[in-house]
Amino acid sequence: MFFNISLFLYREIGKYPYFLISLFMIQSKQGDERMDSAILVRDIEAIKKHKGAIVITSGNQKGGAGKTTNTELIGYQLAKYGIKTLLIDMDPQNNLSQHLILTRSARNDDVLVIQKTLMVGVTQGNVEDLPMRVLDDLYLLPCSTDFADYPKYLWKTTKNDNEADHLIPNLFEPLRSQYDVILIDTPPLNKEISTAACVFSDFVLIALQTEADSLNGAEEYLSLLSSLKTEYDLPVQVLGVLPMIMNKRGTVDKSVLATATSEFGRENIFSTVIPRMERIKRFKLTGITEKDRFDKRVLDLYERITAEFVRRIVVYGELEDK
Repeated sequence: MFFNISLFLYREIGKYPYFLISLFMIQSKQGDERMDSAILVRDIEAIKKHKGAIVITSGNQKGGAGKTTNTELIGYQLAKYGIKTLLIDMDPQNNLSQHLILTRSARNDDVLVIQKTLMVGVTQGNVEDLPMRVLDDLYLLPCSTDFADYPKYLWKTTKNDNEADHLIPNLFEPLRSQYDVILIDTPPLNKEISTAACVFSDFVLIALQTEADSLNGAEEYLSLLSSLKTEYDLPVQVLGVLPMIMNKRGTVDKSVLATATSEFGRENIFSTVIPRMERIKRFKLTGITEKDRFDKRVLDLYERITAEFVRRIVVYGELEDK
């Protein structure tokens, strides 16, 4: 069934379409940096003063779109801003959990050991004791391969779709009072897990790799989101689309990015496009490190992305008025 994505995005975040184009361009020119820094400081304070955590899910129905990378590196930068951040791993592949354990090990002699996984917490009806401290202001709610049984668990323990779709959101709700921001990493092509994350979220961040399959995955994810909003009258909004370009000179990459820009609207595409960077791949082996210029290039890139991420939260959430 055809899904009009641009109409959906315009309806959801299009009340700011024109001024956001310039507002979200994080300038590097001399003279603009001071203004951008002042805006960022105000945005950080607005998020920290907000009552209850703001929840953002990274979504795309295709794997390899950059969901885990974005969740991990944006969360890391938010914590550096002093924003108390919880990263929830809802992917049974548990890559996010493994990466964050490595990130902690790179800075501490003690080994972070997962005592209780998300699936165990779900079966016990309590997840409040699951989060583990990774670094200052950065926490992890870990997942493991046992979470692959979650759809089967829902089928056995819930009476209808409404109860199933709200089981995890209800368990997660007490966590809102303990953090400023909660970021959720989800697997591809798992309707039950994606649905639970969407129902709990205030925003979704669409991860987009510049490949046709990833664009299709983004469209499918937005279709799921639209149906959930209609069914449950959810207030969840689309925060934007964050592209990761695989080949800057590739004609396919340029074509997919142009199509996404046309389809979603320029104002809904993050102003910083993530290039293919070998150091991001290395972080999966070492955790996030800050040792050399290659680390710095990645972290500087995600600092710009996170500044825009924070700005969008404040504007779309109308936190400046609260």
